[in-house]
Amino acid sequence: MAEIKSSIELAMERTKGLTFTEEERRKFEEERERRIAQALILQYLKGEMVLRELERKRKEATPTARKALDRVLVESLEMDAEALPKVQEAIESWLGKTNRHLVQKMKDLTVQWGQAVQKRKKRIKAELREELERRGIRGSAVEPNVEASQAWERALRELQEEFSDKVSSLREQLLGALAQVD
Repeated sequence: MAEIKSSIELAMERTKGLTFTEEERRKFEEERERRIAQALILQYLKGEMVLRELERKRKEATPTARKALDRVLVESLEMDAEALPKVQEAIESWLGKTNRHLVQKMKDLTVQWGQAVQKRKKRIKAELREELERRGIRGSAVEPNVEASQAWERALRELQEEFSDKVSSLREQLLGALAQVD
């Protein structure tokens, strides 16, 4: 009776002599470092790791791993994200005193975002209140839930589009500055 081979055994036989090219090995290593960087940044953003520990890991990392950490952190820079303060804190710490203008630019953009959000929220709240009044619902206890409205979702998307070029530009500048910092 013939021996039945598992699919893994067949695959192992067929790939026995194959090896990775230098380019494939480099890409595989970059991908591995990117996944590790994502895990570390996520731990930090969730509060499972303190900034000092993340900084230590960054200092001990290889140059490509450090670059992956920088990229993942900078990509986490989203104006509407809850993690924004932690992202800013890490970027500010990593940049040090030499790039205060970029840190200030990041803070200014955050303030602009906050002001734009509040302005839109106020306008949508007034619109929702008007709509409720047209339906006969009024009074001092009536408080429209702006965040649950479709108008708010649209406004938030519009704001994200409005700020996307500024955020992208800032990300590129931050990555360039972080590449110069050890």
